[in-house]
Amino acid sequence: MTSLSHIDTAAFDAALSACGLAAAPRIALAVSGGGDSMALAVLCAALLLPRGTVLRAYTVDHGLRKEARAEAAAAGAQLAALGIAHEILTWEGDKPQTHVQERARAARYALLQDACRRDGFDILLTAHQAEDQMETFWMRLAHGSGIDGLCGIAPVRVLDGGLRLARPLLGFGRTALRDVCTAAGVTWAEDPSNENEKYLRVRLRAFEDMLAAEGLSPQRLSQVLQKLDDARAALECGADEKFAQAVTLYPEGYAALDVSALASLPADIARRVLSRLLTMLAPADYPPPFEMLSTLLRDMTQAGFTGRTAFGCELAPHSTGVVLALREYAALPPPLRLEGADTLYWDGRFVFSGLAAYAGMTLAPLGADGTAQLRRLLAADTRARFDALPGKIRASLPALWQNGGDGLPALAAVPHLDWAAVGMDAVRVSCTFVRGVVFP
Repeated sequence: MTSLSHIDTAAFDAALSACGLAAAPRIALAVSGGGDSMALAVLCAALLLPRGTVLRAYTVDHGLRKEARAEAAAAGAQLAALGIAHEILTWEGDKPQTHVQERARAARYALLQDACRRDGFDILLTAHQAEDQMETFWMRLAHGSGIDGLCGIAPVRVLDGGLRLARPLLGFGRTALRDVCTAAGVTWAEDPSNENEKYLRVRLRAFEDMLAAEGLSPQRLSQVLQKLDDARAALECGADEKFAQAVTLYPEGYAALDVSALASLPADIARRVLSRLLTMLAPADYPPPFEMLSTLLRDMTQAGFTGRTAFGCELAPHSTGVVLALREYAALPPPLRLEGADTLYWDGRFVFSGLAAYAGMTLAPLGADGTAQLRRLLAADTRARFDALPGKIRASLPALWQNGGDGLPALAAVPHLDWAAVGMDAVRVSCTFVRGVVFP
């Protein structure tokens, strides 16, 4: 293989610095085996390995094409020659018959996040590039996105569990990236789905040359997106201030919303405040849609609002005049058996630490049965604090359970109350409400 020393990595180094990653000690790469991701691997090997950065690449075999496994193995051989460790992750189980690309994408990111968490990586690079950014803009424009969506793919976002997803190639064009591969003697595979015109993204590519001829190249669009992002940042700055005025957050994972304060805001700022609140209580890959936020805002600010559910949350008027916003009980995660890890993210809202002593037990909401058990076990002062919580909040508190002597689940601990059963009371479990989610 050709030496990599001649490859000009200055632009890539600047892109990594812009993402805040120039000095990262450990970086994972999502490598499909296509030209973009193989160029990402070449650039990382040339720039980062000499700095001592630990690199590891993951390729997801979705099991949708019979050639995919061999392509992944071929990519792995080339990555090994570059000095990058590699692993193939397999999407097991039945495959969808509809919305294949969307569901494959969700499965891919789930596998990548699990692998990064297992291997101790908190940074994952993907190879989204300038033409991907352009196609994303047109797709979102066609779907009626607002300013946030039209800003395109974010250079950095934070996934559930704190994994940072970075896209340092957004300023690089498809042709330039393939030139990087060619110069390094690296080959790549072409996914036939990239030529399948049943997908909107592929159909949009047919217009790229025409748009560039009219002056709308990926580079020019990038300048437009930067202006949109500047405007978005200004709106977010305003939303920061108004959020603090309109929303009170509680460590048990719920909030009180001052609807009169919300109603006094400009519509865009009010929607941003509401969107931020919902995504704190029910973290998801993407924020609530514009139409949902507009409808919810209208309903809540009208007289006679009696409550409703939206985006995995429940919003209900309270006797104090505020609207309580809480996680919808039916949307809480199913019971989770603890396998011995000391730290765990649960429901995208809470991070637990000190769980190692509870290996083999179950993490699940307190529920009605747990509420009844706990009220009998609490000391008077703690019971008063527990009873002061709204009823639905009490039931949704995460709790640790063990099998009782009669074979029925018995409470072991409720971290939010600093309570543990006799025999476990020396073990300290902390549970922190994670406040804030970043979206593309």
